[in-house]
Amino acid sequence: MMDDQDSPKFQLNTQQIIRGSILIGVGSVIALAGAAMAGTAFVAAYRDRVSQMEVPPSVLARQHWERARHAAVVGVGEWRNGAQPVDVSS
Repeated sequence: MMDDQDSPKFQLNTQQIIRGSILIGVGSVIALAGAAMAGTAFVAAYRDRVSQMEVPPSVLARQHWERARHAAVVGVGEWRNGAQPVDVSS
């Protein structure tokens, strides 16, 4: 039989765990600050880009949507009417 004195014991160094936790917390705060700085730089660059555009993105998107919708309507109409293929060999 083994006595309790002979069995290996699992011991944690609580000082190291506390110090490691503090370093993780400090590192997380620094990483969060870096992410915030990078995010503000991206937002500023995007705002500058949008302000330099001749047509705002919402208007540009609406124009492309109208073109795509018109092309789809024309395509469906041609498909339903069974349009003949165009001969381009001449």
